[in-house]
Parts: sequence; C-alpha cells; structure tokens
Amino acid sequence: MTAYQIDDARTPKLTKRSLAPAELAALIRAAIADGHHISFNAPGSSMLPFIRSEDKIFVAPAGFDSIRVGDVLVFVQPKSGHVIAHRVVKLQGSRVLCKGDNVPALFDGWIYSEDILGRVVKVQRHGKPVRLGLRLGKSLIAWLSRKKVLVPLMNIPRRVKRVLSALQM
Repeated sequence: MTAYQIDDARTPKLTKRSLAPAELAALIRAAIADGHHISFNAPGSSMLPFIRSEDKIFVAPAGFDSIRVGDVLVFVQPKSGHVIAHRVVKLQGSRVLCKGDNVPALFDGWIYSEDILGRVVKVQRHGKPVRLGLRLGKSLIAWLSRKKVLVPLMNIPRRVKRVLSALQM
C-alpha cells in the first residue's frame, strides 16, 4: 500500500511511501475510531470490474449491525494479516463471509467484527465517481459471487468481443 508524506515543511512536496499491512490497518483504525472517513488507492484486481487497481476507495465506520450482503468491507484477513476490500456474500451471527468479485472460487474465510475496519462508501476512478450498484444490484452481485458464477458471467462479454474482433479481421 502506498501513502504520501510531506518531505519538508518549507517546500511541501508529496512522496510515495509503502505501508506494511499492519501500518495501514492501524492508520485506518485510528481514522475510523475518531469517526472520520479515510481514502486510499486500492491495489490489485480482485474486485474488477467494480473496483480497479489504483481506484481511490473511501472507507467509513461500519457498525456490525448495519452490514448487509452486498456491502464492500475493508478488513484484516485473519490468516495473512493483509488489508483487503471484498464484498460480503453471507452473514452468519457475528461473522461475515467475503469474496472478491473477480476471484473465481476462493472465499476469504469467516471475518469477525474485530477484523472489520470499515465499509467502502465511495469509489473514484480518475477523479470521477464509480457506482457500486444499488441495494438490489449489490445483493445480486454477492449472490452470483457466492454461487461462483459471477466471474464466468463477466467473462462472456470478453469472449464475445474477442470473437467479433477475429471475425472483422
């Protein structure tokens, strides 16, 4: 993860600095604990097409009782300690099951409330807002992802485009 810092007070200049997962989690927890939102650039492609690498995601506090299937949560993955933003595909008691929209088969495992850092409330790509879907849309995406058919469905337009391109040559 990359953070920016000011090098010198006399000549403000921003520089990139990588953060370890534990540092990023601590930074998010501190901001969220004070009721603030925090934003950072998302790495990776596990949430394509809804969140792309380098999209800016905005994270807000999320009480466990307010979490719904389809929400995109930022959490600490218990096994690896990495900070991840993935969609809730199932709720069960005091835990949630999350999965990346572009991950064909693997779930993140059960995530407990103490590992949840916040909810993604806004996404920007090149400074413009990106919609994560309406309530019904987010729930449908979560259901398709849980059934492991979202990625194959998303690949259909890519295949059609390739076939059409080949036919036009």
